[in-house]
Amino acid sequence: MATKNEKLRIPPTLMEIDHILGVFSAKGGVGKSVMSVNLAKSLVSKGFKVGLVDGDIYGPSHPVLLNATDMQLNVTDQELLDPLEKNGLKFNSMGFISSEKMPVIWRGPMVSGAIMQLIAQTNWGKLDYLIIDTPPGTGDVQLTLLQKIALTGAIVVTTPQDISLADTKKGIEMLKKLDLPILGLIENMSFFKPNDSDKKYYLYGKEGGKKLAKEYKLDLLGEVPQFEFNNSNLTNENEVISKISNKIVEKIVSKVNLLPSKNKNEIPQINT
Repeated sequence: MATKNEKLRIPPTLMEIDHILGVFSAKGGVGKSVMSVNLAKSLVSKGFKVGLVDGDIYGPSHPVLLNATDMQLNVTDQELLDPLEKNGLKFNSMGFISSEKMPVIWRGPMVSGAIMQLIAQTNWGKLDYLIIDTPPGTGDVQLTLLQKIALTGAIVVTTPQDISLADTKKGIEMLKKLDLPILGLIENMSFFKPNDSDKKYYLYGKEGGKKLAKEYKLDLLGEVPQFEFNNSNLTNENEVISKISNKIVEKIVSKVNLLPSKNKNEIPQINT
């Protein structure tokens, strides 16, 4: 275990990035990848230079969400990956490296190494924000990320039902033990609203995110509903989702600006 006086070596590719934000949830299937893409798009729409990393090695979804499955990565002379870019957003994903139908059958250390490579060996250049869509869980992969990348803060995503809240609590406890600032909580799939009615259907329970935020004294950044979409349109191309995402991003930017400056070389320690 690292001691408190050990220093973190920041990769040169990350030196020009002002803020690195991790999107976390110990529970899979809560829509964390969609939230990450939407937050990144909203930041771009506000004039920020933004990068996005798809950290889910086993199930990368950003190529589909960004409608970029036909794009290919380029390796530079310095053996760095040039990030792909679309509509002002730079991004990288294991989905551009592995075959669409080929599963990634790796053990934990290989997965941790792959995520670090995606982040640290991509030639990001100057960015205001780098958003890391982290894989679900609280194990080796998450700990490696938290102790090797100088994260500015975390955003936690959950859905309203009890089974999601129970796992999300574990993720929050992990972040607290490493003293990473939690910028707030996003409740996804808060309710379903059909196109032909104003009625709201609470398919997964009601106000679970609000109760969780109150329990941990976190800000509830937003409640994101489900709608009927054409062509699986889950991202900011939907006007309602875009407005909600923009409001969430405004809160995140304000919170980041209020964070005290800290030594980015310090290795986060687990508080027991």
